[in-house]
Amino acid sequence: MAENAFHQPLTGHAEFDRLIAEFADEPDADRAESIRCGIWDKFGVEGAVFISDMASFSSTSRKLGVCHFLKMIHRARQIIVPVIEANNGIMLKCDADNCYAFFESPDDAIKASFDVNATLFHANEEFGMGEQIYLSVGIDYGRVLLVGDVEFFGDPVNTASKLGEDLAVREEVLVTHRAIEHSKFVIPERAERMVARISEIKIKYVRLPMTEVIGDR
Repeated sequence: MAENAFHQPLTGHAEFDRLIAEFADEPDADRAESIRCGIWDKFGVEGAVFISDMASFSSTSRKLGVCHFLKMIHRARQIIVPVIEANNGIMLKCDADNCYAFFESPDDAIKASFDVNATLFHANEEFGMGEQIYLSVGIDYGRVLLVGDVEFFGDPVNTASKLGEDLAVREEVLVTHRAIEHSKFVIPERAERMVARISEIKIKYVRLPMTEVIGDR
């Protein structure tokens, strides 16, 4: 892991923006490549990307209105953030009904996904159907540009987003093969092994219902 990349100060975001601007404006190919390598040296880390989406949420919000939409997002964040942090993750941001988190360990990311869904399952018992919250989660692993505790970029971010937002259904966790290969998680026999093509990207992943448990860590 790059030195101090996992816990950069907020000023790291300004430094990142400056370097990206230099990279974009540099006409010389060799100098541009040097800047690019410097960006990865300073901000590049390996870890697990966790992206969640509130399943079946748009249709419910259309029926009940924007204030209901905002109330549900607020409740969801209050539940999700402590679970992410309890599993050694960094909650980078919440954008509308999506949450984006980074973990050094894919095992922690997988466990956090089950813990979040389990917590929501019990919380939902106190509410009627229009007030219940369900998540779909996508998890991938690899090298990303981690900008402090604010933002991340990279192929694992794109893949986890496609899994969590486009493919997973409520109370479901989709984990890429490469994330599982870097973890101690044992794939349950009844888990579905899937392959998807989205935007010319081939994604191998495993479909896990929330009832599965993390293996020995």
